[in-house]
Parts: sequence; C-alpha cells; structure tokens
Amino acid sequence: MKNLMIILMVTTLLACDDSNDSEKDNFNLYAGLEFSVFNSENEDLLNPENANHLDVDNIRLFYVINGQQEEVYDPNLTYPRNFTIFEHENEYRIGVSLNTSETSDKPITYIQWNDQDTDTIEVVYKRTPNAIIQDTIWLNGEQVWELGDNTIDPYFKLIK
Repeated sequence: MKNLMIILMVTTLLACDDSNDSEKDNFNLYAGLEFSVFNSENEDLLNPENANHLDVDNIRLFYVINGQQEEVYDPNLTYPRNFTIFEHENEYRIGVSLNTSETSDKPITYIQWNDQDTDTIEVVYKRTPNAIIQDTIWLNGEQVWELGDNTIDPYFKLIK
C-alpha cells in the first residue's frame, strides 16, 4: 500500500507543469452566420409548419477548396452538413458554418437551397496562430457585413 501511495504521488507531481501553456491551447474560430428566409408574401420558408417551406433535406453547403467545389458532409458531426435550423423568437433561422480554407484569400461557401436556387457567400478572415475571425462578408457579390466596430453577429433576412 505504501508503494502504491508513493507511485501515485510521484505520478501526480510529474503530471504538474508550472509553465503557462494555456495561451497556446486556446483557439478562436469565428466563421458563421445566420439567415432567416422569407418569400415576398412574408412567409417564413424555414418554418416546417408553412406549406411552402424549404425542404431541409434538399439544402446543401458546398465549399470551394483549391478551386474545386466540395459538398460538405461529415457524418461524425452533430450537424453533418455544417448547418442547423432553429427557432429564434418569432421566426426560424439557419445557422451556417462557413468555409475557412486557407487556399483562398476569400473562401467561398455556396448554400444550395434546392436544385434551382443557390446563394454565394465569400469571407475575408483575420488569421493569427490562435484565431480565424471573419472580417468581411459578401452575399451574392454584395458586401453585407464587416467586423470593424460592429459587435453584432452576422444575420441576414433573405427574400426568396
């Protein structure tokens, strides 16, 4: 028993580290946005109770990596297609994780709502060894958001 206690104490002491490596372990990834999607009659197209709602099973994300368009799908993730639809106050929203590829200065994410409708998102990121932070966002070629002094998370209301 005495030997077991000595082994446990030595193991505990060896496991302790007085260096401050916690800064090296922290990483900030800020690469996402939210949409609400309505039609011209102001019907919420993400609300599953709406007869004209978008079919979630048809929504796809594509990232452009090394000039090639790749469908996003990882079955090991909670949200394997890198988006989630949720209720926010009196509307439904889609939260989208954006392309953070380092192979482009302005990584592109395509949101394919169905076979006939796709939107394009481009993002410029601020990159450091410990962070990737979205700085400027374009939707279908139009700048729609910039970090600057703006502390509001990116949100857009789309009319389809």
